[in-house]
Amino acid sequence: MKKMLTAILSGAAALSLFACTAPEKVGSASSVKLTFCIWDEVQQPVFERIIEKFEEENPDIDVELQLTPWSQYWTKLDAAMGADSAADVFWMNTFLPKYASAGLLEALDGYLEKDGIAMDAYVASSAGMCRYEGRQYGMPKGLDTVQLFYNKEIFREYGVEEPKPGWTWEDMVKKAEELKAKSSEIYPILMELDPQPSYFNFIVQSGGYILDESGKKTGLGEPGSIEAYRDIVELMDQGLMPDARVLSDTKGTDLFLSKKGAMLFMGSWKCSLLDQAGFGDQIAAVPMPLREKGNQSVIGGLSYAMNANCKDKEAAWKLIRYLSGEEANRMQAEEKIDIPALKSAQQYYRAEHIDTAVLFEAANSGFPYPTSLLAADWNQVISDYSGKIFAKELSPEEGCRAMQKEVQDILDKEQT
Repeated sequence: MKKMLTAILSGAAALSLFACTAPEKVGSASSVKLTFCIWDEVQQPVFERIIEKFEEENPDIDVELQLTPWSQYWTKLDAAMGADSAADVFWMNTFLPKYASAGLLEALDGYLEKDGIAMDAYVASSAGMCRYEGRQYGMPKGLDTVQLFYNKEIFREYGVEEPKPGWTWEDMVKKAEELKAKSSEIYPILMELDPQPSYFNFIVQSGGYILDESGKKTGLGEPGSIEAYRDIVELMDQGLMPDARVLSDTKGTDLFLSKKGAMLFMGSWKCSLLDQAGFGDQIAAVPMPLREKGNQSVIGGLSYAMNANCKDKEAAWKLIRYLSGEEANRMQAEEKIDIPALKSAQQYYRAEHIDTAVLFEAANSGFPYPTSLLAADWNQVISDYSGKIFAKELSPEEGCRAMQKEVQDILDKEQT
C-alpha cells in the first residue's frame, strides 16, 4: 500500500505548487514564513481576517494564505508532497488516512500534551475523523450534520400537522401521503441523492453499515442497507418524491428553495441558503425521522493538518492551535462558515429562523463519515451503483450485492 501511495505522490507535476492567490507579504528578516492552503473561495475572506489576527498576536510569524480550487486541490497536494514543496498547514478531510499512512502528516499528540489541550473539548465524531491508528493527525475545523427542513406555510395551507421531534419514518410517509392527496403542485419529500444528505444516514438507521469498526469490512449487502435503498425507491414509486431523472436535472435543495417541496433532507452546510432565500420564519428544522436503529446523522467535517516536512513545526503548531481555537472558531461561526467542532464556540453560530439546537443535537449523536486508505475509490463505486438503483436499472438487492463485492475487493486490496 505504501508503495502505491509513493507512486501517487511523485512525478514531474510535483513542481506545480498549490496556486496562491494572496499577495506576497513583506515581513522582518527574522520572521518565520508559513504557508496555509485552503480550497474554498467563499471562506477565503474570513480566513484572511483570521490570519491577520493571528499575525497581530504572533508578530514573528508571517502566514501566506493559498487558495487551490477543490477540483485541483488533491492533485496538486499529491504533486507538491512528492516534490517536498507542499504548504506547511493545509485543510484535510476524510482522505486523512491516505496521507497519515504514508508518513506525510505530522502527528500532533506531543504538541497537544505539551499545551494541555484535551480533545474532549471538540465534538467526538469530528475529533475521531482526525485520528489514524490511535494518533491525532489533525485538529477539527467544523462539522456538518443532516436534518429535515420543512416549509411551515405549506403544511398550514393544506391542513397537515407539522413534523415533531420523535417522529418516525412511517409518520413522515403518512404526512407525505396527506400532502400528495391535497396538492399535485408540490413534492412532499425532497433530498439530494448523494451519500451524506441521504442514503448513508438511512443505511445506518436501518441497521446496515458502510464500514465496520475495523474499517476492513463493508455491510452494503446487509438487509438494513438494502432496506434503506428500497425505501428511497418506494418514495419515488409512490410519487412522494421526485424520481431520479428530476433530481438529476434539479437538486432537491433548489426545488425546496423554489417552494416546490414541503420537506427536505439537507445538510447544515446549506443553512445560509435558506437565509438568503428570504423565507423569514416560514422554514423550520426537525431531527430526521426515526428508523429501526435510530435517526443518527452522518457527520462530515474538515481539519487542519501539518506537513510532516514542515521546516518550522513549532510555528506551524501555533497556527493550527489558533485556527482550531476559540477566536478563529468564533469568527467563522459568526459568518455562518461552519458549525464549530469546538463545543465552546458553538454558541456563536446562529442561523436565522432555524433552531440551531436541532443541528447541535444531530452533531452530538451522529457518526463520522466512513473512510479508509482507498476511500475515494470505493466512494465512486457506491455512487455509481446508487445511481443505477435510483434510475431503476438495478433493484436495491442487485445493486447492493454488487456494491458489497466491489467495495470489499477494494478494502481487501488495502490490506495487501
